[in-house]
Amino acid sequence: MRNRIFSTDSPKVIKAEAFGWLNAIHYMAPHTLAGVGNLCPKASAGCMALCLGEHSGQAGMVKKDTDMNATRLSRREKARRFMLERPAYMRDVVRSIELAERKSVRLRMQLCIRMNGSTDIAWEGVGCERNGARHRNLFTAFPGAQFVDYTKVASRLKRQLPANYNLTLSHSEVNEAECIAALAKGVNVAVVFAGAKPLHWRGYYVIDGDAHDLRHLDPRGREGFVIGLSPKGRKAKRDTSGFVVRT
Repeated sequence: MRNRIFSTDSPKVIKAEAFGWLNAIHYMAPHTLAGVGNLCPKASAGCMALCLGEHSGQAGMVKKDTDMNATRLSRREKARRFMLERPAYMRDVVRSIELAERKSVRLRMQLCIRMNGSTDIAWEGVGCERNGARHRNLFTAFPGAQFVDYTKVASRLKRQLPANYNLTLSHSEVNEAECIAALAKGVNVAVVFAGAKPLHWRGYYVIDGDAHDLRHLDPRGREGFVIGLSPKGRKAKRDTSGFVVRT
C-alpha cells in the first residue's frame, strides 16, 4: 500500500476504545481540493471553510491555510487514487479492513469503520472485490463489521441501506429545513454548537455526540435525536457563517 488508508490513533479513535470498539477512520482530501471532482457534493460554504479534514488535527498544523504538510498531501493522494485508480485503491481499502478486523480480534474489541472521515461519498454504491468475489459495496464484503458515517445528502437516508451501515444527517448553515424534516421522521441529525450544548434544539432532544464517534450506539426513536458536537479546530471556534450554531 502506498499510504496508510485508515487512521486508528486519533482522539476519536481513542474515545471509542473506552466503549470496547476499535474505530478505523478513512480520511481523504475533501470536496474539490484534490482536483479530481467533488467528493462532498452537498458541502456548503461554511462546511468547506471549516472542514475537519483540512483544518483540524495534523492536517490543520500549518502556518497558512494554503500551506501543505504531510497529512494534507497524503489525503490528496488518496483522493486522486480513489477517483483515478479505483480498483487498485479499493484493493488497498479491503486489505486494510482485513488487517483492522484481525487487530480487533486480537484486542478483543468490536470493529467500527467510518469511510467518510472528511468526505461525503455514497459508499453503498462503490463496489469492491474480496477473496475473488465481487461485492456491491464494502458493507456486504464485511458483514461482521459496523460502518458509520455522517452525510449532508439527505436523499441517501431514503435508500434501503445495509444493516451494518449507520448514517447520521449533518447540519449546515443551508440545510436546516432538511434537518428538521429528517428529525420528524426519526433520523438523527448532527449539529455543531458553540459553547455549552442546549438541552433541546428546534424542539428535539440534544445528546452529547462528543463522547465518542460510534453513531450506531446513539438512541433512535419515532423522532430523531440531535447529536450535539463541539466545534473542532481554531477556525470552527470562530465561525460566524451559521455552520456552528450559537444558541
